[in-house]
Amino acid sequence: MSMTDNPNWGVRVLLAEDSPTVRHFLTGLINETPGFHVVGAARDGEEALALTQELKPDVISMDIRMPRMDGLEATRRIMAQCPTPVVVVSGLLESEVELSMQALQAGALAVVEKPPDRRDPAFAEKQRQLMKTLLAMSGVKVIQRRELSSERITLLGGVGAPLLPVAATTPKPVTIDRPRLPPEVVAFGASAGGPSALINLLNGLTADFRLPIVVVQHMPGEFIGGLARWLRKSTPLAVNIVADNHLLQAGVVHLAPGGAHLTIVRQRQRLLARLVKAQGPHRYQPSVDVLFSSIAATCGSASVGVILTGMGDDGAEGLLAMRRAGARTFAQDESSATVFGMPGAAVERGSVEQVLPLSKLATAILNLV
Repeated sequence: MSMTDNPNWGVRVLLAEDSPTVRHFLTGLINETPGFHVVGAARDGEEALALTQELKPDVISMDIRMPRMDGLEATRRIMAQCPTPVVVVSGLLESEVELSMQALQAGALAVVEKPPDRRDPAFAEKQRQLMKTLLAMSGVKVIQRRELSSERITLLGGVGAPLLPVAATTPKPVTIDRPRLPPEVVAFGASAGGPSALINLLNGLTADFRLPIVVVQHMPGEFIGGLARWLRKSTPLAVNIVADNHLLQAGVVHLAPGGAHLTIVRQRQRLLARLVKAQGPHRYQPSVDVLFSSIAATCGSASVGVILTGMGDDGAEGLLAMRRAGARTFAQDESSATVFGMPGAAVERGSVEQVLPLSKLATAILNLV
């Protein structure tokens, strides 16, 4: 059902939720937040698609389990027919998390946990997380590229990540004053659009890949376990969520947990993961900058850093530290990135040696190894 529109409202939200009780709850929660208004409420995926075409909202809050057409299929069709930023608002049941991961691959920008009852101690934090995510994703410009299939959508820019001029996609030269060593670790950093990019990149690597891979993916900590399970099913490599003092293993993807920064240290010639609980000045936790900076200090030129799709500029400074230390550094290019904010910021900062489409990044890494 559509609702009266007002040009003075800020973020125009379309809510897709099959439960009348939850729909009423979320509508009130969104409408009571200054700068937000629910312009339409859909009871299933079919209504969500129709209302998206009619109302052209700034962002969609998408339930994942709905009758007639679920949130996954609705996301696929919206991205093909009327591309709009989608935030999956999901429960933590394993089946819902699995569908949420598939929706991210289909083009949804982010996933957040459905806020609990107002009496729950976690309500305020979950409400803040939902509204912060809706605000951030509403600022992403969604563009369907003609040369891509209907299920591949490219988005540019975003809150804190303005569109970059074409010249900014050209790597800048950096003086390296130390010899390059064979790599001993590969690091990936990603945010919005990252899960889909990670699957594509990891699938390009071989099952016998002989270096450890460390990954920071911006995502609520509650969904990191689901992401790990999804990556295990979808790629040829083993995937673990790292614990403190975890030994990095060749051929294993080591995924940063939620609520802690991931750093790499050396102990008796072995690389170990160390988790830092204090968030410090960093906007995100885990932070890509923290991971990359620790690798620059620990491994120097014997490392590879890759910045993938994402909003903002997390990772740009850390990747620059890696490049100055002699590491090989790559960024996903604008044409294949869901959001070019993070890669674009890294290129602009001079952190990137090579800008490549997602389809060529795995080959570039394999050539170095």
